[in-house]
Amino acid sequence: GSMCDELAFLQTRIVDVIEQVAEDNNHELDIRVSVNFYRDIDEAYAVRPFPFSSDIQLVASQLEEQECGGGGDYEEVVELALENAVYDHDWRDSARSRLLFLVLDAPPSSSLGVVESLQQTTQDAAEAGIRIIPIVGSGVDKSTEFLMRFLDVSTGGTYVFVTNDGGIGGGHM
Repeated sequence: GSMCDELAFLQTRIVDVIEQVAEDNNHELDIRVSVNFYRDIDEAYAVRPFPFSSDIQLVASQLEEQECGGGGDYEEVVELALENAVYDHDWRDSARSRLLFLVLDAPPSSSLGVVESLQQTTQDAAEAGIRIIPIVGSGVDKSTEFLMRFLDVSTGGTYVFVTNDGGIGGGHM
């Protein structure tokens, strides 16, 4: 439920952002996008993945169909979402770049199995040339911020946080 403002922003802006990237590259890129969602184990779904598609309107409609809700117990299944995105998606060998945007405002579990999974998946992503770009919403704690910075540094990504300057998200530390 805490991601409602971020989800609403993405629902209204994803097409514009992708079109701007295409325009900035003289429409020479074959852009494929996949939106994937995750929550907590005890909710309607843990991970809801969609395959890559070049049909940006289809991707936008998949995003538009999503609703925020649930949560409240802070930890989410970040590791399962990351595993799904890295291992279960059809990443092109010929791609110029492979970017994985991980949007979150709650940490994964700190249990040993989850930490090991995150480390291994991050290593495998880096070896596959997948750059993880964590986009952090309001409410994260220091350990989650450090974890997101580990993901970006380990894969050559960039750590980003959503500010509330534009009315998106709450305050940050």
